[in-house]
Formats: sequence, structure tokens, C-alpha cells
Amino acid sequence: MQNDNVGAYFREIRKRRELGIEQVRGNLHQSTISHFERDHDDITVRNLLQILQPTFTTPEEFCLLINGQDESISSILKNISEYYDQLDIAGLRAFSAAFEQAHPMTAPVRLILLILESCVKELVGEDPLLSGEDCDYVQDYLLQPGKWFSFEYVVFGNLASSLPGEVNLRLWKKMLTSFREFHLATYDELLVNILYNVAASFLSQDDLSSAAYLLQSLDLSKVDHYVLYVRHHVAFLKLVLSYRLDPQNKQNNENLRVFLLGTRIVDEALFKKNVDALKELNVDVHTILPSET
Repeated sequence: MQNDNVGAYFREIRKRRELGIEQVRGNLHQSTISHFERDHDDITVRNLLQILQPTFTTPEEFCLLINGQDESISSILKNISEYYDQLDIAGLRAFSAAFEQAHPMTAPVRLILLILESCVKELVGEDPLLSGEDCDYVQDYLLQPGKWFSFEYVVFGNLASSLPGEVNLRLWKKMLTSFREFHLATYDELLVNILYNVAASFLSQDDLSSAAYLLQSLDLSKVDHYVLYVRHHVAFLKLVLSYRLDPQNKQNNENLRVFLLGTRIVDEALFKKNVDALKELNVDVHTILPSET
């Protein structure tokens, strides 16, 4: 759906919803919307949000329609994830080169390139830790005063495994402060992704006290408990930590085993990811699942 007239998209949506201008205009004059739909007139963001509301169209969807292509951070991460899951090192490198060539070197672009670099290093078996200069850059960017929005959570979550433990703890505290002061519901999954990556990093280094600190410092009352993704990953981390703290405790072993078998029934792919995570965290999977491994 390509059209230079932005208002034409709105008109198509309004007509599809069987709405007249009178039903969407709110306190705006009818001619304002008519000119917007037909004559390429611009409209303020606030007014656009107002007229979109009766159509039950999200601003995000409308922006994607008029942009013609999705260059959001979620789309970029989806591409990265596909290359990473397929172990496509050449694809990641080509994507990184094309991305760098297509964008001026701004702070967000540099951070996305660092995420790509981290993925490539991990796949080729190199130490994923960032250089001192890059580590300082990431830390300075995330610690600067001000709110965190989705991009900041994405950066921390995807670079946590490439940062030293003390830096991750510092950024975790900053993130929690930002989350308590301001967050949208869409940040919940990003927060748990960070929790998972940072805690897993500490567990893989046998730093159980830091992993325990992370789990204890997160106030789940601030997170949507009904998001299955959130509940699953928090529960998995807690069970792994309990097992690592006392591997001889049969109940800890049984709790983790039952959790994994239940996950397998619901989602085989997620089960395999959990098993792979256990191996990376130096947990003897055969002890937990003797008949399934």
C-alpha cells in the first residue's frame, strides 16, 4: 500500500471501519480531516492520535503503513536473531556491513553494530567481551541521566553477555531505578530478557551471590504476572539457582525436572532452549533428566 498522501491511508482505514468524519473528528473541524485525507495537508501528532482512536488503529501500525518498511529496532533484532539461530556468520557480517553503510554513525547505530559484533564473536567462538573503549561507551550511554525507553532495554539485554560483571550490576541498578520511575507495559518482556541474560552470565561464572541478588531485587509486582514469557523465565532462573546452591537437595532436582517436562509439553523449542541453557550453566542435564537426554 504505497501512497505519497499520508491522509489517504487514514481515509482508507476510516472507510474500512465504516466511520464518518463526524465520528472521528472529536473537537477538530471537519475540514481539517477532509484536507488531511485529500490534499496532502499535514496534521499534528496529537491530532493524529485523536482521530486514530475511534478507528482502533495503533499509532505503530499507522506509522508502518506510511513508512512502507519496518526499520524498527524489533525488526532489526528479528533479522539478527534469524541469522544467529541459523548460525549464519556470513549473513550476520553482511547484514552488519549493509546496516553500517545505510546509516550515519549515530549513537543508536553504533550500539546496534556492537550487538552484531557480539553475536558474531559468540558464533565464531571468540571472547564476546567488548573492548575497553566500547564497554565504556555502552556504560556511559546507559548510565547518563534520564529515562530508559525500549531501545535502552534492548541494548542492555543484548550486550549483557559482552560486559564485565561489575558493569552489569551497575547497569542493573540504573535500569531498576528507571523502571520504577517510568515504564510502559511493553518494557516487561525486555526487563525479563535482561534478567535472564545477566543472571545466566553470573551463573555461568559460578557467581551465585550476584545471580541471587538479581532475582531478589526484581519486584515482580511491577511486572505483568500474566505474561507467560515473563513468568516462565523468572521461574526457570529461580529453580536453576536453587539447584546450583544445593545440588544434593532432591526436592530442588525434582522441581527443576517437573518444570522442564511441563515446558516440553507446552513448547518443545522452549524446552530445548532451557536444556541448552542448563548445559551452558554447567548443570549436569543427565542428572535432572536421566531418561530424556
